[in-house]
Amino acid sequence: MDFGRTVLSEPYLGWLLAGTGMTIAISLVTSLLALAIGSFVSGLRTSGSRLLRGLAILHVQTFRNLPPVPLVLFLVLGLPGAWPQVFGHDFPKGMELQLLLAGLSLNTSGYVAEILRSGLRGVPPSQWDSCRALGLSPVTTRLRVIYPQALRVCLPALGTRLIHNTKNSTIALVIPLSSGSMEVLGQAGRIAGESFAWAEPLVFAALVHLSLAFALSALVNAAARRAQGKVAVAR
Repeated sequence: MDFGRTVLSEPYLGWLLAGTGMTIAISLVTSLLALAIGSFVSGLRTSGSRLLRGLAILHVQTFRNLPPVPLVLFLVLGLPGAWPQVFGHDFPKGMELQLLLAGLSLNTSGYVAEILRSGLRGVPPSQWDSCRALGLSPVTTRLRVIYPQALRVCLPALGTRLIHNTKNSTIALVIPLSSGSMEVLGQAGRIAGESFAWAEPLVFAALVHLSLAFALSALVNAAARRAQGKVAVAR
């Protein structure tokens, strides 16, 4: 049986393993950035300033409703073309990967902000009152008391969104990246173009994404069980 021979031969196996590493790196970096941005925006949504709440709503509505493909294409292809007309000098070269990371992070941050906001709304207002009575600052209250409780509430939805963000890494296929910066699906297409064998590299790429999704699901479920266990012990 010859199926699988192509992806197990060199240099194709090395390309696919490098693409797998790039897929993991893109997913990890964009997830962390989306969590940071989303946490900040969700805090603005719950602030007492109407202006800050309005800016947060604008961020959420823009990046949650804008499809990721045109967003990434605009950043990678449209922004460098418009940059000289606005600022009078050329856009820096070799920024395709960084712009891809920015686009995916912004897209996911809109969803993360709303998920975290729903979690924050699930925390009883009495928690804020208790922290004020103890003399805790607003920042300490958010970081040490409110956000940990909100995270327990929204952890399943947050995990689902981050799994979806991992799948969004395949958008890298539509932008011009160097061979060393291609994620696993891009490397699969590169192999297919050279060997004319499409099924094997595509099956490999699909298995990589399935494995990552299963691993992330297991981590989220384990974290949720641990969080529920802590709540049960506290009660």
